[in-house]
Amino acid sequence: MSAQAELRCPACGAPLEKGDVFCERCGARLPAAATDSRAASEAPRRGCRACGAPPESIDADGYCTVCGVRERPPDSRVELDLTGAAAVSDQGLAHPRNEDAFHLEVVDARSGAAVVCDGVSSASAGDAAARHAATAAGELLARAIADGGADPRAATVDAIAAARAAVEQTPWTTRIDRDVPSCTLVSAAWRGGELVVGWVGDSRAYWLAGGSAEQLTIDESWAEAQVAEGLMTAKQAAHDRRSHAITNWVGPDAPQRPPQVAAIALDAAGRLILCTDGLWNYLSGPDQLMSLVDALPSGAAPAAIARSLTEFALERGGHDNITVAVVDIDPS
Repeated sequence: MSAQAELRCPACGAPLEKGDVFCERCGARLPAAATDSRAASEAPRRGCRACGAPPESIDADGYCTVCGVRERPPDSRVELDLTGAAAVSDQGLAHPRNEDAFHLEVVDARSGAAVVCDGVSSASAGDAAARHAATAAGELLARAIADGGADPRAATVDAIAAARAAVEQTPWTTRIDRDVPSCTLVSAAWRGGELVVGWVGDSRAYWLAGGSAEQLTIDESWAEAQVAEGLMTAKQAAHDRRSHAITNWVGPDAPQRPPQVAAIALDAAGRLILCTDGLWNYLSGPDQLMSLVDALPSGAAPAAIARSLTEFALERGGHDNITVAVVDIDPS
């Protein structure tokens, strides 16, 4: 006697019906494997994601023989779901590898640490730099938060210093047209009603609460500098080809200045989102981010939100690596 395998949402565990695209409970967008009882090896081959050529147009190495675009490899996405906190890092649709990285730890129900890094595309070993920086900073922050007597602000400065040291030790092959390994970094450490955010470069942190969203970080970028000095409007700077040039980064050749650190006192529950420019480049501002989250069912889990925001960026073109970390924080 055979029985059909029960289908469940990978984000919240709710039962699913065959053919569901979104989970009715948490709103997570469901991968095809979650709604199909067949083994992955039995799934039909798909055609080219870029030009729509039929499956037989994909060669043995995964390249489309019509347009030359490569299929997404099976390891193109990394996900971590810790229930109250989750992160997704996706390669995107244009880059040959993922040069983003994250580190996420939940210490207890009211505290934890998160780090998101984005390898500089013009640098050598940007992917390794991002991984090493995220791990070094994240582990130090988590230890400090677990130690109830540690100062989260001081720990954030120390964590970014540890990230710099880790990147300086990253092995790389010298090439004339490539810079030394480097990355951007945004971190968060939370304990009770205290949230401390640190950043170097243009990876961002947002706080969503009470129906509104606030950007907690200020990009260390050419565009932001032009606006701050009154030389351009935000719209003018955004349309300049230099807009994404960063003015600070984590690496041996970075400017010698302290990281940006902001401490926020939380008096109500909310949602923290850390992300790379692979997501925020498609956002018109914090209000649009709030709208995307509000469009999901009430009570959507952090994993569902991280996946949904990643899918939003992919649907807009996925021209960069995309990393999103989502944390629900309730100071009470």
